[in-house]
Amino acid sequence: MIALMKKNLRLWGYGKAAALFVGCLLFSLGERVNGVSCYQQHILSAVSDHYYLTYFMLPMVLLSAFSFLEDDGEPVILRFQSYHRYFLRKWFGTGLVALSLTVLQTAAILLSGIGLPSGNHWELAPGTIERELFSVLQQSFNTPAQTFIACTFYQLIGCWMIFGICMWINHFAGRRWSVGIIVALYLMSAVWIKISAVQSLPVTGFNHLLILHHNLPHRFAVTGITAALIAALMALTVRFAWRRQLPHLQVRGRGIAAYYLRQLMTRGNLLILFAVVTGMTFSKGLTGGFLQSGAEWAYTLFAGHGTGYFQVLPFLELLLTTGAPLYLLAVFTEHSVSDQSIFLTVRTGSRKKVMRGILSAGTVFLALYALLWLAAGFLGAGPSGYKMLLYAVLMKFLDMLLQFLVMLTVYLFTRQITMGFLVLLAGNLLYMLQGVFASYLPFGLSSLARISLLESAGGISAVTALCIEGFLAALFLIGMFALGSKKILN
Repeated sequence: MIALMKKNLRLWGYGKAAALFVGCLLFSLGERVNGVSCYQQHILSAVSDHYYLTYFMLPMVLLSAFSFLEDDGEPVILRFQSYHRYFLRKWFGTGLVALSLTVLQTAAILLSGIGLPSGNHWELAPGTIERELFSVLQQSFNTPAQTFIACTFYQLIGCWMIFGICMWINHFAGRRWSVGIIVALYLMSAVWIKISAVQSLPVTGFNHLLILHHNLPHRFAVTGITAALIAALMALTVRFAWRRQLPHLQVRGRGIAAYYLRQLMTRGNLLILFAVVTGMTFSKGLTGGFLQSGAEWAYTLFAGHGTGYFQVLPFLELLLTTGAPLYLLAVFTEHSVSDQSIFLTVRTGSRKKVMRGILSAGTVFLALYALLWLAAGFLGAGPSGYKMLLYAVLMKFLDMLLQFLVMLTVYLFTRQITMGFLVLLAGNLLYMLQGVFASYLPFGLSSLARISLLESAGGISAVTALCIEGFLAALFLIGMFALGSKKILN
């Protein structure tokens, strides 16, 4: 790893180091002429200047990353025994370049403030342009010097994280595509502060990784969660998909339930679920610029459709988010409850085990889908929205489980999976009816628009909705375990 660190540092070169030092010094001197008059305030203003960080420091970080994007040859990789070990050690080694960038920037900033009087306080002269920024930083830190140290350390970690992301993109996209992707990500970071629609996206850009105050005062949870998810995705893909092919999820275990679960957990099925959750989350994020709290984000993400009226887009959203996993389960059920299952019945020795396997695999599949929604909700829900988010995800899971059991029941009695879907569609359309009856219909009851969670929202109570879904799902589940096996192969 020491050799990789030295090689990365050599590829980075002295030219970029000199350019960074000179550029940072010029920006800092310009900040001294037009900015605050105390040393501690000056260095904080220089290290957190939006234009310097966005239009000079971030491009220098990305330019530095291009120096060592390419993987080494196979002989070098083989010395690490596996690609993921090589990648992780190379990524760790880029920390030396990130440290060099941070040290050079710190030296230039400290040098530019020599001669200014000491003043480690937040008071500024009237009309100072840094007043708005300092008022935000003052809410989280005690003194400008402390804030300067925090900003510097945050930029060190951010540089290292950006290096890893760029290396990962280059490995899976190739040099040609990686340039375009990285430039697009930079442009999104550059316009983030100017376009409210981009700000409302529950995603983390390069600017959030590098600029501390872009996460203040209430965005740290989103940045932390998304950065952790990105790091986990990088670690998993370089471990299991380093040949640029999606791996097949291996479900370990013996028995009929594991067999059916392996049929459900295919690449295509998982990609469909991921695409639905991701697409709907981005759609809600783009239209959710008015949100003020994490609770409102969770409510918007799981709002669904209310009762007593009909709107096309909310209905289609509800149909897509609930219907996608149910369609996949319908295909799986029709294949499982077929003549091909007779052999499995003989092997398992009981039709009850076949039914138990189908129900167990379907429940686990829906639970995985619910976890994807939980991860999507965490992207935009702050601490104030965690309770509502957990409730919404639980209701989503129970709603889908109940509809899956109803569809399975109809299919077992009619041998027509289309009939099962028509029953679900009709049940979801009944909420257009007027009156109290429609409010208590179980289909689509996971729509938060039907539950009185916010002060301005109508509907039934959250406890009542949870009891209805939970009771009916448990009732159908027990019934299927007890009686469904009698119809499984009729």
